This record gives sequence, structure tokens and C-alpha cells, in this order.
Amino acid sequence: MDAIKKKMQAMKLEKENAMDRADAQEQKSREAEKRAEKAEEDVKDLQKKIQQIENLLDETQEKLLAKEKALEEADKKSADAEAEVAALNRRIQLLEEDLERTEERLKSATSKLEEACAAADESERARKSLENRSNIEDDRITHLEEQLSQARALAEEADRKYEEVYNDC
Repeated sequence: MDAIKKKMQAMKLEKENAMDRADAQEQKSREAEKRAEKAEEDVKDLQKKIQQIENLLDETQEKLLAKEKALEEADKKSADAEAEVAALNRRIQLLEEDLERTEERLKSATSKLEEACAAADESERARKSLENRSNIEDDRITHLEEQLSQARALAEEADRKYEEVYNDC
């Protein structure tokens, strides 16, 4: 009986540990989702900046045609704009790579969470099975105790009758 109780306590502890791990994985998942949302916002902001830079580049080219004196300044702005676009493209690439890694971690965390849930379900089924088995055994013990009690009563009655017959003889 103590072994069953110990097993039940161990299973309960294992379930609690699994729930703690599941909670931790859910927290990681939420954090990954927040990072992904932030990355998406950054990408949108970068796209807006790229559009603005492209508009600025067009204006600079128009000024280039209109003013030959501003040629050096326009070249400088164009080179700066291209460098910024390249930097933004690199940043976009890095953000996309980070997003892929984040999605992989989310997938891994989700997988681990599913495994933990399955283990918790299996533990719960095992606990219920052991509990049912324990109840059946308790009922059986009660029934056997009743039979023992009846057998003793019959044996005592038989002994008493034997002694009466023996004494009568």
C-alpha cells in the first residue's frame, strides 16, 4: 500500500514537473512570438524607409538634370542612399534569418510541449489504472476478510458442536 502511495506521489511530482516544464515552454513560445512580431514591425519600418529613400533618390536625380552645379552633392546623396539601402537590405536579411531561427525554436518548443503533454496524459492514465486496481484489491480484501470471519464462525460452531458431542459421549 505504501509502495502505491509512493508511486502516486512520484507520479504527482512528475506531473507537476512536466507542468512546470510546459509552462516554461509556453513562456518561451510567447517570447518568441513577441520577437517575431517585433521583427515584422521592423521589416515594415524598413520597407517604409526604403520607399522614402527611393523617393529621395528620384528627387535627387531630377535636381541633377536641373542643376549641374549640384552634381557633386547629388552624387554624394546617391552614394549615401545606396549605402543605406545596402545596409537596410543586409539588416532585412539578418532579420529574416533571425525570424527563421525563432520559428525553429518555436517549433522545437511546441514539439517538446506536445511531448510533455503526452507524458502527462500517460501518467494520468497510469495513475487512474493503479487507483482502480487499488480499489479492486481493497474490495477483494474486504470480501476475503468477510469470508474469513464466516469461516472462523463456522469453525467455532463446529468445534463447539464437536465438544458437545464429545462430552455427550
